[in-house]
Amino acid sequence: MSEPIEDEVNEELRRQQLKSIWDRFGVYIIGFAVLIILSVGGNEIINYLNNRVSQKESITFDNALNLIEKGNDSDGLDQLIKLTEGKTGYKGLAFFRLSSESLANGNYQEALDYLKKASLDKTLTKNLRVFAKIKAGLILVDHGNLSEVDILLKGVVENGGPFSFHAKEILALALIKNGKDLEAQEIFQEIINDASAPPVLARRAEIFLR
Repeated sequence: MSEPIEDEVNEELRRQQLKSIWDRFGVYIIGFAVLIILSVGGNEIINYLNNRVSQKESITFDNALNLIEKGNDSDGLDQLIKLTEGKTGYKGLAFFRLSSESLANGNYQEALDYLKKASLDKTLTKNLRVFAKIKAGLILVDHGNLSEVDILLKGVVENGGPFSFHAKEILALALIKNGKDLEAQEIFQEIINDASAPPVLARRAEIFLR
């Protein structure tokens, strides 16, 4: 077998392996990524609330969640929407919860709209705004197109910071979803080669490159 053909066959085998991993574990990989992101974002939210907490808005937020849990979604969501007009950390929590409720109901565009508002809101901390983009990127992997993911997360990747590696991974997953396995491999290799990458992301990148 000539070398060019052999390389092509090897590349096809690698592509099939990547597709197999995605088909079998894609949902779990994204789910695990969400847990990691939530842990980082959760700490940021807690710090933000501790600094700018409002007892009145705290009560409103709790009441909204209780209403939703009891099936009174309309009133609960109305209270969350009112919180998005506030000036405390509960504004960010309200945006994220509204997005989650919309996503659970299959309204992906509305979920993205809430996250976009959060990402552009200068009254929220920078990390919370970036966190909103990461959450939106995860939604777009399955309910958007590659161009949207790239545009949304390009700045996060270029600016570095705690979320840049998550942004790279999400972009790589979007590339795989769109059949661009070679480009995804390059991103996974970048993650592996970067000593500052979170170990769990580096290990997951290695799985995709096997």
